[in-house]
Amino acid sequence: MLLVVNYGSGASGTAGEDPIEPQLRQALGSGGIALERIAFDPRHLRQRLAAALARGADRLFVAGGDGTVVAVTEALDGHPIPLGIIPRGTMNWIARDLGIPLDPAAAVDALLRAPIRDIDVGRVNQRPFLCACMVGFGSLLARWRERERGSSPWTLWPKILWRGLGLLQRYRHLRMTLVANGRAERLQSRTLVVTNNLIDQTFGPMPYRPRLDGGQLGIYAVRKASAGELTRLGTRLMLGNWQADDAVLTRSAPSVQLRIARRRALTVMLDGERTRLRTPLNFALEPGALRVLAPAEQP
Repeated sequence: MLLVVNYGSGASGTAGEDPIEPQLRQALGSGGIALERIAFDPRHLRQRLAAALARGADRLFVAGGDGTVVAVTEALDGHPIPLGIIPRGTMNWIARDLGIPLDPAAAVDALLRAPIRDIDVGRVNQRPFLCACMVGFGSLLARWRERERGSSPWTLWPKILWRGLGLLQRYRHLRMTLVANGRAERLQSRTLVVTNNLIDQTFGPMPYRPRLDGGQLGIYAVRKASAGELTRLGTRLMLGNWQADDAVLTRSAPSVQLRIARRRALTVMLDGERTRLRTPLNFALEPGALRVLAPAEQP
């Protein structure tokens, strides 16, 4: 079994402080299963994973946040090894939606018994994402989020919402053309989010996707709105009835093209990490392209 550890993730400690590894070694030792640890290093990750997989590893645990998980997914390059996620990041969105306990020790216990599921992989200009791609002022939020590392996601997400609403009033509108389901739609928006599968309409202050294998991208944009309308939207975001707000455009499609006027490239927030991409942005889903370990749902 392989273990990839990102010591720099939002809630992780420093190198050398890794209570997960002894727990895994003890649990696997009784079955005679060896554990190989790989420190997360984006520069050498693909090469190190390929070498470890060639030695016959059958499962891969990743201790880190959403950005770490998607980086490992990209480095695997379609290899079918099942992925177990030990949440040690800031938001841990993919782990939460898979029903994995947010406590790392409890997550290890659950993952050692978890069945395998196939989930969709989103791509934008061929770059993978498991959660969401945010266009617009998302890069500003990413910089602010870095200063909040270590915060509980239950307090961080409401802070992000309100911080984002404040930025919405100052960030310049982008002129966009959204092409989905054979239809082109023009809009002006300061922010647009494309999610890997659809967000539940009543998620409250924390986003939740009931399915990760539905084959549909969720498209959510804030239309041009007044300060009062944005304040109302913020309240609805907290209460969970935001999709009924007139300031929100909501769409779903298996693939999407997003054209941005007068922009050859722009910075997006991709699974919590800032990434520079050329336009237009072409989004698609690869159904069931990633095998993950996920605790069975309780009856």
